[in-house]
Amino acid sequence: MMTNKPLGISITVGNQKGGVGKTTNSVNTAAALGQGGYRCLIIDLDPAAGATKHLGVPENSYAGTLEMLTACESIEHLVITDKMPRGVNLVPSRPQLSELDTLLSKFADRAKILERPLAEARKRYDFIFLDTAPAAAETTTVAAYSSVEWFLLSAFPHPLSLGGLTEAFKDIADVRRQRNPNLEVLGVVFTNVDGRATKLRSELQAVVTQALPGRAFETSISQAVILPELSGRGKTVFQVPGYTKLAVANQYLRLAAEIEHRVLNREVFLRGELPPFESATVRTPHTLELHTEVPEDLVTSPA
Repeated sequence: MMTNKPLGISITVGNQKGGVGKTTNSVNTAAALGQGGYRCLIIDLDPAAGATKHLGVPENSYAGTLEMLTACESIEHLVITDKMPRGVNLVPSRPQLSELDTLLSKFADRAKILERPLAEARKRYDFIFLDTAPAAAETTTVAAYSSVEWFLLSAFPHPLSLGGLTEAFKDIADVRRQRNPNLEVLGVVFTNVDGRATKLRSELQAVVTQALPGRAFETSISQAVILPELSGRGKTVFQVPGYTKLAVANQYLRLAAEIEHRVLNREVFLRGELPPFESATVRTPHTLELHTEVPEDLVTSPA
């Protein structure tokens, strides 16, 4: 286990549209970094509790984000560690989080409600992923944009994604101007990529390149039946025996390595001078636990 000082890197994962792989990317990217030995925390900020369900936590079974934001509960007392992916802890959500505005003090600065818990989390974790609700007007989403240093944008290569990307770019610019000048786009990751839709993907990548040069990830996540199947089972791809044989697992490992490459070379990356990405796996002193068999019911043909 890593004993050095935590990196304390906070990343909001979002998009103004739902159903674009945001939560799937949050939990599997955190799990990929966890496989490499990093200490990762996922804070579920969505009343729909997508990340909580994806990690197999029964609804309404634990205190979590609501108590963290309204009762000033310590993250240490709220995190779930049991049956989580290697290296991953979770602050769970539940539907009552939708009542947050009525439960907060009328004097609370809603854009800053995550500052205290994030300050605590940065002392204990290397990567903190904030999984947000799709609606940008949600109090928790505004706070997430206002309190972190990185934004990871999740998108599908679909015509409807263009509007979501454009809206997200505008919101990020507004947040930088009005609330958080330190917010930077870590990258745009395309998920559910169908190998046949190359023209559409190229068009969307051109939009990203024009708006945010150098911010599209080299790695994309393929269309894979196993992802929704595992979500329904409350698992990540790294909790499947034989996951190293799954293309999508290796894609998430490579995405995690790209993220590592960027955040550990922040200033060079932001200047647009980061050398080409080469490493295929997260560079840590840990060795991945290799499995030899993949359960037959989870074997899927490549997309």
